[in-house]
Amino acid sequence: MKRSLSAVFLVLVLVLLPAWPVSAITFPKAQGFVSDFAGLIAPADRAALEDRLSTLEKETSAEVAVVTVSDLGGTTIEDYASQLFEAWGIGKKDQDNGVLFIVSLAEHKARIEVGYGLEPIITDARAGRILDEKVIPEFKNGDYSTGILQGAAAIEEYIRAGTPPGPLEDNPVRSALGDNMPLLTWLGIITIYLMGFMARSKSIWLGGIWGVVVGTILGLTMGNPGSTLLLAGACGGLGALLDFILSRNYKERAGKGMGTGWFSSGGGFSGGGGSFGGFSGGSSGGGGASRGW
Repeated sequence: MKRSLSAVFLVLVLVLLPAWPVSAITFPKAQGFVSDFAGLIAPADRAALEDRLSTLEKETSAEVAVVTVSDLGGTTIEDYASQLFEAWGIGKKDQDNGVLFIVSLAEHKARIEVGYGLEPIITDARAGRILDEKVIPEFKNGDYSTGILQGAAAIEEYIRAGTPPGPLEDNPVRSALGDNMPLLTWLGIITIYLMGFMARSKSIWLGGIWGVVVGTILGLTMGNPGSTLLLAGACGGLGALLDFILSRNYKERAGKGMGTGWFSSGGGFSGGGGSFGGFSGGSSGGGGASRGW
C-alpha cells in the first residue's frame, strides 16, 4: 500500500512540477525608448536613436525598445526578452505593435522580440537577417554602437514600409541556405560542368537543364525574383555552352579512335585536332635561294 501511495505521489510531482510558479526576473524601469544599462552605445548615438524611435512612435504608433544589459541573470535571452517585453508592456495594448531589440554583453547574445501585431511585417526570417547582416558583424569588430544603430534602423525601415515579405523573400531555400551563397555558387558551377561531362555521349543537354535548376536555387537563396530569372538564364546558358563544347569534342575524339576519358581528353575540353592528309599536287617554278657554310 505504501509503495502504491509513493508511486502516486511521485507521478503527481512529475506532472505538477512544470506548472510550479517560477520566480520572475526583476527588471529596472525603462530609461526611454533606449535603455543602455550596459553602456554600449556612444552618448551621441544614444540621443539620436532615442529621438529617432520617439519620432517613429509618433508617426506610426509602433514602439521599439532598444535595451542593453550586462548579463541575463542566468536565464536565456529568449526568456529574458519575453519577460521584459511583458513587464514593460512594449507596444500599444490594442495593437501589440511593439519590438524589443536587446543585447546582453556577458553572454554575447542579441535578440529581436516582436509583438503579435508586427509579426507579419518583421518575421522570424527578417529579424534573423537583421541580426546576421546589420548587427553581429559590427559586434564581432567590437563596434556595439554601430551594430545597434544599424539594427534599429533596419527595424524602423520594415515598420515604415509595412509590407509583409514576398513569397521569395522568406522561402525555405533562403532560410536554409542563405548563409552559404559563395559555397553554393562554386558547387553549382562544378556540378553544371560534371553534368555536362557525364551526358556528353547522349542527346540530352543535361548541363543546360541542371544549370537552370542551379540558377533557380541561387536566385531563391537571394530572395529576389529578378535575380532568380537572371541566374536561371545565365546558369542554363553556361550549362548549354559546356554541353556543346564537351559533346563536340567527345564526338571528334571517339570518331578518330582517341581516348575520351577525363584525363586523356583534358577534362573534355580537348577535341580530336587536325590530321595531315597529304599535299595538294602543286608544281615548282624553279625559283628560290641556297646558302652554305
